[in-house]
Amino acid sequence: MTFVRTTTWKTSTQLAMGKRREFEFAEVPVDRLILESFANERSAYHLTESEATSTSALDKFRNRVNWHINNSLSVRQKQVIRAYLAGKKEREIADLLGVTQQVVNIYKHRAIKKLHKILHA
Repeated sequence: MTFVRTTTWKTSTQLAMGKRREFEFAEVPVDRLILESFANERSAYHLTESEATSTSALDKFRNRVNWHINNSLSVRQKQVIRAYLAGKKEREIADLLGVTQQVVNIYKHRAIKKLHKILHA
């Protein structure tokens, strides 16, 4: 059993420049295995090899999708898909483009259908 020193903060009287703080220290018993396991933990920023390859595969797919959005869709379909991917609702897109919501729905579904056909060919 190992002891770890912890700190508790007590705020005492207010001073003119701010709060004055006092410290209390306490020794708490902690299992040695728990302390040693911290050294074995992986950083949140570290990627394993399999995670790195899946991330690069996802980036490649995103690049393909963006390329096909730019080069395979009509101008109206691009406008609708970009607005939809930006988080706008069909009604907002319809107001923005000056068409009905039903027309936006048709453009969106045709664009998705075309992208699906191209990307899964």
